[in-house]
Amino acid sequence: MTIGARIPRVEDARFLRGEGRYVADLAMPFMVEAYVLRSPYPHAIIRSIDASEALKLEGVEAVFTAADVPADLGPIVCRIPTHGDLSPYLQHPLAQDRVRYVGEPIAVIVAKSRAICEDAAELVEIDFDPLPAITSPYRAIEPNAEPIHEAGNLAGDWGFDLGNVEEALKSAAYTVQESFSVQRHTAMPMETRGLLASYDRGRNLLEVHGATKVVHTNRNMLAGMLGMSEQDIRLVEPDVGGSFGARGEFYPEDFLIPFAAKRLCKPVRWIEDRVEHFGAINHSRDSDFVVTVAADENGIITAFDVKLVTDMGGYIRTHGDVVPSHAAACFPGPYKVRNYRINTKTVMTNKTPTGTYRAPGMFEANFARERAIDRLADKMGLERAELRRRNLIPAEMMPWHVGTESVKRPTIFDSGDYPAVFEKALAGYGWDAPFEREENGWLRGRGLCAFVEPSGLGAFEGVRLEVDQRGNVTIFSGSSNQGQGHETVLAQIVSSIIDVPVEKIAVRHGDTGIITFGGGTYASRTAVLCGEALYNASHGIRDKALKTASAKFNIPVEELELREGAVWQAGKNEPLITLGGIARILMPGNPEFLKPPSDKNIPDHDGLVVTSYIRGVPGGTWAFAVHIADVLVDPRTGETKVEKYFVACDVGRQLNPLIVEGQLIGGVAQGLGGTFLEELTYSEDGQLTTGTFADYMMPNVYNMPPVSTLVLEDVKPEGNVLGVKGVGEIGPSGVAAAIGNAIADALKSNTGLNILPFTPERVLSAVPTVTR
Repeated sequence: MTIGARIPRVEDARFLRGEGRYVADLAMPFMVEAYVLRSPYPHAIIRSIDASEALKLEGVEAVFTAADVPADLGPIVCRIPTHGDLSPYLQHPLAQDRVRYVGEPIAVIVAKSRAICEDAAELVEIDFDPLPAITSPYRAIEPNAEPIHEAGNLAGDWGFDLGNVEEALKSAAYTVQESFSVQRHTAMPMETRGLLASYDRGRNLLEVHGATKVVHTNRNMLAGMLGMSEQDIRLVEPDVGGSFGARGEFYPEDFLIPFAAKRLCKPVRWIEDRVEHFGAINHSRDSDFVVTVAADENGIITAFDVKLVTDMGGYIRTHGDVVPSHAAACFPGPYKVRNYRINTKTVMTNKTPTGTYRAPGMFEANFARERAIDRLADKMGLERAELRRRNLIPAEMMPWHVGTESVKRPTIFDSGDYPAVFEKALAGYGWDAPFEREENGWLRGRGLCAFVEPSGLGAFEGVRLEVDQRGNVTIFSGSSNQGQGHETVLAQIVSSIIDVPVEKIAVRHGDTGIITFGGGTYASRTAVLCGEALYNASHGIRDKALKTASAKFNIPVEELELREGAVWQAGKNEPLITLGGIARILMPGNPEFLKPPSDKNIPDHDGLVVTSYIRGVPGGTWAFAVHIADVLVDPRTGETKVEKYFVACDVGRQLNPLIVEGQLIGGVAQGLGGTFLEELTYSEDGQLTTGTFADYMMPNVYNMPPVSTLVLEDVKPEGNVLGVKGVGEIGPSGVAAAIGNAIADALKSNTGLNILPFTPERVLSAVPTVTR
């Protein structure tokens, strides 16, 4: 199966047969269960902890508190560069003398069963001295606000100032200023987190199942915290029921469960329940923008002036400030605007810490920018698509250097023909086609959003490719897989080069024991970076096989070709030797080495194996996309229905169109959740009020409109040999903006519709009085 073939995912069969192996399916002899005792207070001093009664309960193995952790153990560090020093805000695995959000780990209880753990938790006596809780970032930075950390509540105050914004604003023919708010919500994968850790004291070996996304990075962090060698720790990713950014952290539990296993010398398993997940997993988004856009009399946007405030929660976690960093660096989007200024404030509050969620920072920035551009078009009396058309970065100006940076990486739009894709998107949807504005009392509107989306980020990636004596091929990947279809796509890359059927290619991933280094899976990077490393390794296997056959049969390499899993001589009807035969020849100690001419010019004697590491391109690679939506709005109730949705994008090259479409449509579904339903809300005293699925609404099949796609392969990026751009985050990134603009079009009013989610009440408040 070649690259670009539209084949079903090969990994699906075992899941459909019920043969998936998730961390909760794993068990070991003498295994015990762990339970994390969490803070019921959003902000409090811990005066004392007494676990003596809990330890008396039959079946309890241990209760670990901060006093049991080595005194010199520091906080969990950031794995991503940040704007400024955020070390005063980092989180320790267990609360020491103060808690800063509801759900913060205070103790770990280990017992023979989860039920005993929960009974023991009731017996742990903790003396709290409650402090005022702060749930508003604006309240947090007031002069008299209760300090959440000794360093203060304002963790970061930084930005960019490019060109001459003041002069552009002063000379502008048109300006608009609007405030926008993107609510706190986060990933809700089907499977919650879990870990199973076991320790072999005799050999000083620690094995942890359940880690995912960045297993090598987390292994290295864990080794440092436990004082162990990296090679003495193995992190293994089992099957994973979704991630969407939330699993990419090193959470407190990622230290606590291995720590408990090492202390007890017993396998320890922890499975997060859904209530824990709501309060403990990274929250995300939670950003407010004040946006000023300026334009000249010809409809050329001359400046963006932005203020951004992001609520970081109680601590900074390993992703640092990447969400506001992405939003600030990429706010100008696909437009050729050289005057850009943004001030970004990252603020600590008494809420769950925040991190990444699919399209981090981009979903937020796209919503604010594209809604503001529609406001500008209305003010100018200019058609909305036309305003964008006049300002898109042309192909001849690529690569486009924005002049900003995120996580110490320059923002460079590397390739693309944005105007061409834009026109194809409008034509593909029928943007200019007339439509009925009213239907049975409902109002119909149409909206769009244009944006860029980064992918292929990170310093490097690696793979090892092996062929055994039977001709079976195994890919050992440094990336990981949480349901994206990597086992299919990576096999397709290899199959297209060495001509071995996909079903004979196994993919192993997410295991620090199978490859020395790995970058992991995040930021839509696997197809770009792992794909290139694998492409190189596949060609390495091909070249090695041909050179070996040439040496063995004394035939020039130029007369040989690799097909159907074997080496053939041009013009012959039978293969000379299979790849399995080549692998046997290259086995160390094979007696074939002693017989000329088989030992002449043989590449090496270490098997038919190639390891390939590649470095990432600074700035990654960027896709351009357009979202268009048609909506119906009931002006009497504010109810909104999305009639149809459309995504157009140029991804350079599709490795598997079926998987690409699935990524785009699934992403739209998540974007709809963030647009209409999902919100993590807190009471004034810091309690999470939407902490179950009874209160936290998510989209389902009944909320999904028909979604069509136009996937283009027009411009290949030069930064990777496959010419691919990631697609995993294109789906959600523009949904809120496109739908917000469509609702405004339906109502013929751009008043309101600045706050997500678009609840019926908020939509109704935007309905002009004359329309009701």
